[in-house]
Amino acid sequence: MVKTRDNVIKFPEPAPKTIQGYRMSFYTEKEIDLALLCLNVYGFTEKRYTRKVLKQLDPLYIKECMIRAYNSDLLATTAKRTIMKIIDNMEEIAFAVKH
Repeated sequence: MVKTRDNVIKFPEPAPKTIQGYRMSFYTEKEIDLALLCLNVYGFTEKRYTRKVLKQLDPLYIKECMIRAYNSDLLATTAKRTIMKIIDNMEEIAFAVKH
């Protein structure tokens, strides 16, 4: 018996993607307040962050501040759960590269 691969379905290779950035979504006031707390306590600068500038910040910077807050002993378990939910919902913005 001869085995051939003629009847195997070939799926197209996924197109390579270029990451253009990241999107971080906040669904509740509590999440926004927690993000601002993390930025103002664990941010790398002495700058005070407000709701107005939150959309302008790099999501990776916000994520880094949230991770630093998560690893501290300052926050309760419920706040740490909320941080992980925000980080888990972070999305990659990518575009397919055309050849």
